[in-house]
Amino acid sequence: MNLKFALIFVLSELICWGAGGVYVTAEDQSHATKKQVNVLVLMTDDFSRHCVTATGGQQARTPNIDALAKRGTIMSNTVHQGGFSGAICTCSRAMLLTGRALWSVTPDELSYKGPAQLSTADTLFPEQFRNEGWDTFATGKWHNGNEALLRGFDHAEAVTGGMLPFNLRDRGGAKDNAIEIGMMDPTGVRINSDGKIEKHQSKGWSTDVFYDAAESFLDQTWDRKKPFMMYISTNAPHDPRHVPLDILNRFPNVKEPPNYLPIHPFDNGDMKVRDEMVYKPPHLPETVRRERAIYLAMCAQIDDRIGRLVEKLKMMGELDNTLILFTADHGLAVGEHGLMGKQNLYDGSWRVPMILAGPGVPKGETRNGLAYLHGLYPTLASFAGIKAPEYTEPFEFASVIRGNSEGLDRVFGAYMPNVKVPKGVRAVREGQWKLLYYTHSGRKQLFNLGKDPWETNDLIGDPEYADRIDQMFGSLKEWMAESGDPLGK
Repeated sequence: MNLKFALIFVLSELICWGAGGVYVTAEDQSHATKKQVNVLVLMTDDFSRHCVTATGGQQARTPNIDALAKRGTIMSNTVHQGGFSGAICTCSRAMLLTGRALWSVTPDELSYKGPAQLSTADTLFPEQFRNEGWDTFATGKWHNGNEALLRGFDHAEAVTGGMLPFNLRDRGGAKDNAIEIGMMDPTGVRINSDGKIEKHQSKGWSTDVFYDAAESFLDQTWDRKKPFMMYISTNAPHDPRHVPLDILNRFPNVKEPPNYLPIHPFDNGDMKVRDEMVYKPPHLPETVRRERAIYLAMCAQIDDRIGRLVEKLKMMGELDNTLILFTADHGLAVGEHGLMGKQNLYDGSWRVPMILAGPGVPKGETRNGLAYLHGLYPTLASFAGIKAPEYTEPFEFASVIRGNSEGLDRVFGAYMPNVKVPKGVRAVREGQWKLLYYTHSGRKQLFNLGKDPWETNDLIGDPEYADRIDQMFGSLKEWMAESGDPLGK
């Protein structure tokens, strides 16, 4: 053996065995390197893609989220799969935590309580990161119960429930734009040093409280020997809609959306759900303009704090090593189609903003492939170098982001206020075509989203599209029959 070859052999053996005397293969070495990627999930509540400039928000002001989009990839056609109670967030978040589809996420309990007190044998996505060596942290809205919170996270601070308290003077709105109790001083919970839940009182605007807690974790609690996985989830921009006046002043001339109506033109199966009764229809233009201005301002407040957190990661030298995902549990109508809430499957509520940036993610790209929000579990796992459970894999969109696949052939959605009441709506989208089916009345709607992104031109009565309607409705009925949909039996 010559000297040169011997030195190469010795060096290669040292690399493989490592300092601790444990044999490390090339595959293990690659896996260990990938595990060092930090993961930051920026979740929001009711945050429509129309609230982000980079995802089509013409009246939005979100320079920091837009900067994330330039550093990463937008998934422009991502939808949540729906819900079986008016609190769609509980189902949506249970799906993304487990990577399960709607009817299988809590199959034995299709009611609000099931996802709101999530108890499942499935591994939760933060739980897997925790088990594989990440230091996991949560703050903000958590609508899936303490059991799931304790399973998923080493640390949690300022964790709140579904909604912050209503303002008693103006239910859900900010009539005079005053600073009121709704979005301030939230009572939350934390995971204490004994690994148990304890309550505590916070001071300040809820968005600031949550992002302050995240910054404090990075400064004081994070175990630097491990990569972090942080889950920051704002209650904003869910109502009650209140925001600091200086931020609201950025939005002086907000207009109604192009699909504004004062009242929805027909019974959609849940016209008196809570969200629609906060401001009872008909919704005057001035009401919609005011509420959309506050709504956009709350989104801008979140954007401000995202910018500050990203800058902190940069100063810490961690930004280039951090996967950052920005999304929402669902969108919100706020005047679209005569509705104010999210208990519908129009695109303003069904589609969500989805931006991923960081190591391995193409920069400045947009992918138009169809995807589900609950595909974020296997997607994040793929970019972090770990393997999600096999049952989640059909929903991953990491391959779409990398440019290796086109996305799903079609996506389905369902909403019903209660599985005991056969009312609600189902949806199927194929390419640019979208069909809605109202189960209680048999009414259908057909939209070409390529030509009609605001869904104002219903093509259901046009004989030119009869074959397309039959084909799409056939696909929808097949999905209803095979997915566990209680109305598909």
